Parts: sequence; structure tokens; C-alpha cells
Amino acid sequence: MVTGACIIGLCFLIYRWTARILAKGSLVHKLPIAPKEESSWLWGHELQIFKHQVCDRYLTWASKLGTMYRLKPALFQPDAVGSIKLPYKQLLTKVDQIAVLDNAAMHHIFQNAYVYVKAPAHRPLFAKLLGRGLAWAEGDEHRYQRRLLSPAFTTSSTKDMSDDIFKCAETLINRLNARIVAEKQTRPILNIMPMISTCSLDMIGRVAFGFDFGAGETAEAKKILQSWKQDVALAHTFGGFFAPILINLLPWITKIPIPALHTDGAAKQVSIKIGNDILRQNKGVSQGKDILSLLAAESGKNPGKERLSTTEILENMSTIIMAGHETTSVTVSFTLLRLARNMEAQEKLRQEIQSAGRLDHDTIVSLPYLDAVVREGIRLHPPISRTDRVALQDDVIPLSRPIVTSDGEALTSLTIKAGQVFHIPFIGPNVDTQTWGHDANEFRPERWFDSTRVPSSKDSPHGPWISISSFCDGPRSCIGWRLALLETKVIVGLLIRHFEFGNTAAEIEAYPSPTLQPFTYGEGGKMPLFVKVVQEP
Repeated sequence: MVTGACIIGLCFLIYRWTARILAKGSLVHKLPIAPKEESSWLWGHELQIFKHQVCDRYLTWASKLGTMYRLKPALFQPDAVGSIKLPYKQLLTKVDQIAVLDNAAMHHIFQNAYVYVKAPAHRPLFAKLLGRGLAWAEGDEHRYQRRLLSPAFTTSSTKDMSDDIFKCAETLINRLNARIVAEKQTRPILNIMPMISTCSLDMIGRVAFGFDFGAGETAEAKKILQSWKQDVALAHTFGGFFAPILINLLPWITKIPIPALHTDGAAKQVSIKIGNDILRQNKGVSQGKDILSLLAAESGKNPGKERLSTTEILENMSTIIMAGHETTSVTVSFTLLRLARNMEAQEKLRQEIQSAGRLDHDTIVSLPYLDAVVREGIRLHPPISRTDRVALQDDVIPLSRPIVTSDGEALTSLTIKAGQVFHIPFIGPNVDTQTWGHDANEFRPERWFDSTRVPSSKDSPHGPWISISSFCDGPRSCIGWRLALLETKVIVGLLIRHFEFGNTAAEIEAYPSPTLQPFTYGEGGKMPLFVKVVQEP
């Protein structure tokens, strides 16, 4: 037993020693490295990243080291081992991972989306939980799905969905009014997160399927919401931290016949059942302006041409439900928290909305201060906090700012090898003080009316919408960003029109679990705010 342990220990030391010797010749090895005192031989820097609030460590280290630096991975990582074929020497040299907060580097990685891919080891589990949809697909499969899904997310398609979005928001207003009456207080403290979550689920149900989730009261809605609540609780535990590390290390573990690893996720089960029922009722062709109808109608045209199969359409529906449901609810919730802490901005927004008269699609998208408020909310609180990428080939990455290496050399680009792993926190470029100024971390809607306080196009983060990185960039940018913006503006606009939100003494923290989540006294999904009915003039 002792001899075996000694052999294992010796092998580990030889591995680490060999890796360090081979790595010393690379430019990556010369990058600044996150503080060693915040690293451990077992977990690298990853445990510190997990334990602190969302992206806190990335931003703290970037303030000292710059926008590209090294991280120690957990023992015997990286993501590529076992899932990407690489020369043996390259497997040994991939010791450190790279945190990317540089605008140009992020843009390059995201634009070359089929060279820099998500960790392959996670794909089987992802397919089971959410389906083999757009978020799962890579390479040619992703190009094909994106091209055929895009017509459902155009500006005109999104506008056609606005009536359903307004109806769901009005239901939220009525429910919140009833809740305040039930509390028998004029200004009770309410956890707004669950009600906003059910509203966003209602919205995505209507626009995805033309299906009514009944303000969270149907059996289908309860199944999705309960499953998500469990996911939020689990992701913030040590098990939630360790599971992806274990899968990266032992990717074959996803093939073990354990029911928990091979049971379809709740969103996938519900969406496929609903979609099949709707298509069956309409004899294979859905009718309406929802996404399922648009895709089914498009698929029925020109049968000889390239089209999505029914299975591919339904697999994407589960992805759309989860990607479009919780991301919207956390964006709205954190934007309301910011407004509760900035009553001047809240009152200014309320005056704009109340003076606009009857709200419809064209009115809501034309309100300048509401637009600025939503921009700030999304800039400061990307609902997906971070993504990781693995390079499939050697490459040279451009930099927007020089990096000073350990030997004093100033790099204007970085040469990397296939298999290099990158951590990309979306918030990084959004709060960079050299880009946004000294108040980069503050919620200031007024900055969007002053050209000197918004970065120029050459200095700004990249993405499909304005100068922020929250919707990603390139071929893998969020396909539903227009829909997400409309939903957010409608919910925030109607809530501020009818209610006043106030800050409480509760300490609200933000953690990725799995999307951005508010945690209050250690419990996820908690956003307590004072809520008071506002009488319209």
C-alpha cells in the first residue's frame, strides 16, 4: 500500500517537473500569473474563483496583472485531455490556463468560434440536459443550425411576439398587486425573483410554442421551475464545483450507465412533449407567430432544400426555454436591485414611462432612458458570467494592449499551442476602467447620453448589441438577444410604471449557479426588496 502511494507520488512529481521544463520555452509561461498564495496544489486557482462572488477574482487579479494572465488549473486538468487528440509533448506542456479580459483577444477567440471550442468532455451531459441544439452544436453542425434558426429571431419576428410578451408582463403586475394586498402592508419586503422567473417562463412558453405555462401553475411549469431550483442549489455546493473538474479529468465517466447521467433534463422533457403535442394537433405544421410555428413552417417549404428536422427543432426548443427563461429573469432582477439603490434614476425612469402613455412595442423600444437603464443592467450583470474555450490548433492572438512578460518583453500578440485552455469572464471588458473610466463599476444610465463616457468602437468590447460583451460575440453570439432585450424592457418598464422598489438591509451577493443568481443569507434565488404600489398621475 505504502509502496503504491510512493509510486503514484513519484509519478506526479515527474509529471509536474517535466511539464514545467517543457513549458518554460513558451510565451504563455512568461505571462503574469495569479497570486500563488491564492492557489493550491490540488485545486489550482479554481476553488478561489468558485468561492468568491461572480468574477470577483478575475477582476481583482486583472487590476494587478493586466487583461491576460495565467491561472493554475485543478490537479491533472486541462479540459482537452482525453477529448482532443494532441501530441504527447503538448499534453505535458499545457500546465497553465489563461484568463482573457482583453477586448481584442476576446473578439479574436469568439470570431474564430470553430477553432476555439467549448470543453468537449461536457457535451454528452449537455445534450442530455438541454438537447442537441444550438448551444450544444460545434463546427459544421453549429453553422447549419444557426443558419436555419436565424429567421425566427429577426427584428420583425421579435416584434410579432410583443403582444404575448406584454400580456405576460401584465399578468405579473396583477400578481404582484395581489401579493401586496395579501401582505396587508403598504410597503412589504418581497422576494421578487420567483415572480419574475415565472413571468419570463410564461413569456418564453408563449413565444417559443404558443403555450401557456399559467404563471407557473401548470404541471409543466412546476416541473421546470422545481428542477431549476434544485440546479441552483446544487451548483453552489462543493459537488457543483467538483463535478465539471471530474468530467474534464475523466470524460468517459459520462458513459457509465448511471440513471442520473442519462436522464433527460426537465426542460428537455417538457419542451419535447409540448412541441410534439402541438405539431400532432396541427398535423405536423404549427400555426402562429411563435418560434416553433416559424421553424415548422420554414421546414415545410421547399422540401428538397436544407431544413431542420422535427427532432432538431424540438431539441432546440429545450435550449431556448432554459436560455431564454432564467437569463431574462436574473437580468431584470439585478436591474431592479440597481434601481432600488438609485432612487433618482428610478424616479427619472418612472416619469419617462408614465408620460409615454399606452405602452406597445414601438413605444417601449423608443424610450431613451429605459434603454440606458437596461444597457447598464446588462453591462454590469451578464447573466452568463463566464465561458471557457479550448484551442484546436496553434494560433496567434492579437492584443488591444501590450502584455509585459516576466522577462520584461512587451507582447502585442500571443502565440499559443493547440489544447490551450482559456477562461473568459464576460464582465471583464464591461467594467474595464481604462475603457469606461473610473466609474466603470457604477450603475450610471446617464453615461449613455455622453459620448465621452462611452468607449469608441475601436476601444469597446464586441458583441451583437452596443459596446458590451454580455451577449458573447461572433458566430456563437446569443441568437435571441433581440428577444431578450424586448422582454427585459417590457418587464422593467411595466414594473417601474406601477411599483416603487426600495433597497433593504439584506446583503445580496451574486454567484454563478449555473446562471448568475442572487444569494441572500446563503440561499439562492433570493432578491428581497421593498415594494410599494405607485399611483399613476
